[in-house]
Amino acid sequence: MRFIVAIGLAVVLGAWLAWTSIGGSLETYAGPGELAAATTYRLNGTVAPGAPADAAGRAQTDEGLVFTLRDKENPGQTVEVVYHGSVPDQFKSGREIVVTGALDEQGRFIAREDSLVTLCPSKFSDEPGDTQT
Repeated sequence: MRFIVAIGLAVVLGAWLAWTSIGGSLETYAGPGELAAATTYRLNGTVAPGAPADAAGRAQTDEGLVFTLRDKENPGQTVEVVYHGSVPDQFKSGREIVVTGALDEQGRFIAREDSLVTLCPSKFSDEPGDTQT
């Protein structure tokens, strides 16, 4: 009987571990032009010009950090993002970011607290002489 209980417990713990390890990858990865209501997304895009210089301070207020995110392939497609939590030092206009959340009724993307990640720009380019920083 103990053996059966131990095997059952191992199966339940293994299933829980598998579920929690793939949980973050179940969210759809999308750009601003691909969002729909009532779905959680990992939103990827470029911070549009006009992002506040005091982003870390604003993210700690009740209103939160509000900025516009542009689609990387189609810069005309944008979405307003509302974020609360810690802000990486690299956050600025023109930086590529990923943030997790969902659209609200007003069409704004409400990000989960502490889900903002900035991506490092590539040091490699297809164009000779191109030196992005």
